[in-house]
Amino acid sequence: MKRALFVLVHVVLFAVAVTPAFAGSKKKKASPTPKYQPPVISSVTGNTITVTEEKTTRAFIITQFTEITVNGQRATIADLKPGMTVNVTIGVDPSQAGRIIATGVGTDDKRKKKK
Repeated sequence: MKRALFVLVHVVLFAVAVTPAFAGSKKKKASPTPKYQPPVISSVTGNTITVTEEKTTRAFIITQFTEITVNGQRATIADLKPGMTVNVTIGVDPSQAGRIIATGVGTDDKRKKKK
């Protein structure tokens, strides 16, 4: 009985020691880290700004109380252009923008400079 137990223990230890040597040696390819794409203004119409972030598009109403900053300077809705990177802080009503901070030139300004 002791001999059978002794053999069984050695077989188990041998199997445990050899198993990692035969484990899959193929390394999985690391998936590329997704790049962060900041929210961008996709359109500005009337008193509404539409912002696209990755696959999500959301519209915000701009009120008289919305603080707008473009490239570090106080601005108006007329200064917001499609293509600008934007950070929108919602107001008390989630459909309204409390603060908009935009950076960049925007696609409208680029067209004007080329002409």
